[in-house]
Amino acid sequence: MCPSSLSKARCPRACAWLCGALAALAALSASAQSYRFSNVDRVVAIGDVHGAYPEFVQVLEGTGLVDANLHWIGGRTHLVQNGDVFSRGDQALKVVELLMRLQGEAAAAGGAVHPLLGNHEVMSLTGDLRYISPGEFATYATADGAARDHAIGARDGYLERMQALAPEGRIGRWLLQRPVMITINDDLFVHGGVSDKLAGQTLEQVNANAIRDVRAFAAGWQALINGGAIKATDDFDHILAVAKALAVTPADPLVPPSPLQGHAQAITAAVKGLPFQSDGPVWYRGSSLCHPYTETEVARAALRSLGAQRVVVGHTPTLDHHVSLRLERQVARIDTGMNRAVYEGRPAALVIEQGRMRAFHAGEGLAEPRVEDHREWSRPHGMSDAQLEEFLLNAPVIQDETLDLGVTKPRRLTLERGGTRLRAVFKHFDSDPAIRPSGRWERRFDRADRYQYEIAAYKLDRLLGLQMVPVSVQRRVDGVQGLVQYWVEDAHNETDRIQQKLQYDSDCSFVRQHQLINVFDVLVHNLDRNTGNILYDRDWQVWMIDHTRAFSTEQGRPPELRKVPIVVSPQMRAALETVTEARLAPLAPYLHIRQIRALVSRAQALRGAP
Repeated sequence: MCPSSLSKARCPRACAWLCGALAALAALSASAQSYRFSNVDRVVAIGDVHGAYPEFVQVLEGTGLVDANLHWIGGRTHLVQNGDVFSRGDQALKVVELLMRLQGEAAAAGGAVHPLLGNHEVMSLTGDLRYISPGEFATYATADGAARDHAIGARDGYLERMQALAPEGRIGRWLLQRPVMITINDDLFVHGGVSDKLAGQTLEQVNANAIRDVRAFAAGWQALINGGAIKATDDFDHILAVAKALAVTPADPLVPPSPLQGHAQAITAAVKGLPFQSDGPVWYRGSSLCHPYTETEVARAALRSLGAQRVVVGHTPTLDHHVSLRLERQVARIDTGMNRAVYEGRPAALVIEQGRMRAFHAGEGLAEPRVEDHREWSRPHGMSDAQLEEFLLNAPVIQDETLDLGVTKPRRLTLERGGTRLRAVFKHFDSDPAIRPSGRWERRFDRADRYQYEIAAYKLDRLLGLQMVPVSVQRRVDGVQGLVQYWVEDAHNETDRIQQKLQYDSDCSFVRQHQLINVFDVLVHNLDRNTGNILYDRDWQVWMIDHTRAFSTEQGRPPELRKVPIVVSPQMRAALETVTEARLAPLAPYLHIRQIRALVSRAQALRGAP
């Protein structure tokens, strides 16, 4: 038998499993309420695994945490798995069992393994099994359990998995001891992100409340099944509907409440908590997706409350499947779509040594993480702005259709080259072709309607780092000079949203996105902002089009915005400092010098706004 000491030197490999188990129990007992770890020299953080066991092992080996036999060799390193081990892939059980074993081995060596709860762990514990693959269920299947599974019309392994993940099951009990967030040194680790809702809360409060709510729902779900109120195969929505019905005390005092009322009320109370809310720490995507000019201060406030300087998040795959930094490097994104079969991504991790962050990508080694300086969006064919500009300028037009929109009758073009096909809008209306960049300026020109102004708006947008005006170029089509602008596919406008009562389905604040539009419209003195030229793409990222009646030489605000509070974030204020005559040189072919000077003056005024 191994000695009571858990020293690696005194614990031979032959009984390492026992020492590991004892170390895990000791670590759990000593740090049951500890979510903060300091003086850690090396941290490896791995994002969403989703049952991709071979890829997970590849990262563990590549970062020097395990040997060829999958035993811990990471010494005093702390490994953080940021949640979402379950769902989509087939081998989540193997990942969990490996993490459970490595917890003990790492503790025995002076290191640590910190598996966090992600939204898919919460879902698995509370009956939302939509994304569990047949293969994952099958890993729990037993010969004895098959008949029970078939009797309720479930897949092989269904009831066995449910039993294992129940609050007193071997995996459920382990999961319910996991936090939703921890700090190591100055870094916060959480699955989803940090929203406004976390500002003012401590790390300990968030964890205590979240774990309480998940545990209450999980126990209530099992009680409703055992009490016959629901079936084991009922989906999450049905579980919640039944719980809401049972939670209500009958109006007739002669009718006793359900004996399951207490459990039902526990469920209905729990579902209002952070683990089930879109802006809670396991679901929130704003830290990964929302505009840096609106989200940076949200992250800063939450981190201040939680006692950290930076946050490491998963949940939202990066577009290029590489680890990246954003929001003034406060946020590290580590979900790289490791499950290749589902996300076509790559195995990766974030390695933090002595405070320095580096990215590990399988097959590439260690490198500095890519920095997301601006808003990122789902670019067609992964094309950069420069590549899109070149394509819009030179690709052949294979289709041309007139759009029945407005008085200028824009056209929608389809361009194709080398197997790449894009659509674009073409406008050529120019109410005042007599305007010349260095010619005489007339007061009436302030009401001009010119396609050239949309190109100026695009170039100004990029100078400011907004990425909210679609790529635009000047090109001849059928001998006519005009604007060719990338057509935002699958978009709907604000008119559609209002008239069709579409739900605004985004973690990015509607108000803050529109505040950016307002600042831009004041800057360019836009006289034609309306619900038809505010677009939302499939991710509900906002886009601005139709600036052909902007860029007057007037000071102050457009009439529609004179009574609207104009909110300028610190990041937007810094961007406005770039609006100088020298920096606006790329706009000179499209604007008169007086228009450019008016832009500079309005930018100065906006920098003084609250």
